[in-house]
Amino acid sequence: MTSTPCNAAPDETFHKWTPAWSPDHTDPGLPPITLITDTRDEPAYTTTALAAHQPRLGRIAVHPTPLATAPAYLAHDLIRALGKHLPPPDIDPPWWTGNAEDSWRVAAAWTQALSISHYVICRAHRITGRHLEHLMALRELTRIRLTLVISGPTPPALATILNAVTRHQIDTFEDAHQHLNQDPSPRAPASYPWWHNTPFPAPHDEPWYELPPCPRRPPGAPDETTISSHCTPNRLSSADSRPPAIALPAHTHPDTPSPHHETVAQRIHTRIAHPVHAAAVAIRSLTGYSTDQLPQLTIATSQHPRADLPTNLPDWARLLQDAALIYTDLQQYIRHDLPAHMTGENRPFRFGARDRNDVAHATETCHLVAARVRRARQRS
Repeated sequence: MTSTPCNAAPDETFHKWTPAWSPDHTDPGLPPITLITDTRDEPAYTTTALAAHQPRLGRIAVHPTPLATAPAYLAHDLIRALGKHLPPPDIDPPWWTGNAEDSWRVAAAWTQALSISHYVICRAHRITGRHLEHLMALRELTRIRLTLVISGPTPPALATILNAVTRHQIDTFEDAHQHLNQDPSPRAPASYPWWHNTPFPAPHDEPWYELPPCPRRPPGAPDETTISSHCTPNRLSSADSRPPAIALPAHTHPDTPSPHHETVAQRIHTRIAHPVHAAAVAIRSLTGYSTDQLPQLTIATSQHPRADLPTNLPDWARLLQDAALIYTDLQQYIRHDLPAHMTGENRPFRFGARDRNDVAHATETCHLVAARVRRARQRS
């Protein structure tokens, strides 16, 4: 086991969390990295590691995409291992998936919001040096336990990183099996209802839901045709081919959940990988707000107790909102020493046109449609 260098002084001008790591900024108080060495590349090691995947216990096993070198790929693998799908190849992806820093912020936000405490990374010898550095940065931020399964010789990039951190090495299958099957204290939210995934993409005969009527305040335009992030028409089914939509009731009380909303919650978890977009669709399903209204919505604060968003959200929606707030804090530092209304902290959906478009597309991906606008009759 090696010693860990001392922490360097934090950068007071740091505004965004980036997946950057260096040996000089390693926290000696982090749990040691467990290194499982499988020099003969025996399939039993990988099989046992993948079987250790227990989201309810906060333990996630990840099999990285083979030969993937783009900086965002490992973050996408972590997001998928959390049960969240990115769009299939024939659908234009949301803008953030091509950005490594945003992808790692998404992975970090879900890791913290879902109380993930342990990542098991299979075939870690195939991960690039940059991916390893991003993974180390995630470990520093979230303080997770990290197990790396090395199926073959340890590459130089990984050896360099391991020399800078505290580690524990396991060399036998029996010890690896015991380590991977330890029962940690449950940390995942007990009320988290979505570990059972819904189909993705949605089957063509899946029921559609109509959002509650759009509130009049704050003012906003009704939703119109959705376009993809590359400004091309989406490939969702047309309105003419959809079955009649089931009207969703507006949210009234968290103790009386609608079974329809529970179905919607499972769709949101499975089909929306970005925490802010997932929280936005959840609020739309409960309140009917349009995508134009979302950036104007406020939450209650001590200085401004009146708010647009309900305070008694169901647990599944509150958890999504927590994940969105974590992502927002990672995306841009907020001055917590100032009143929330002066920094924008009381506005949970601070996004621009491309985010609104992605939220609109995600809404339809979950087979949700805006309520039909019922125009008042003209008096003769």
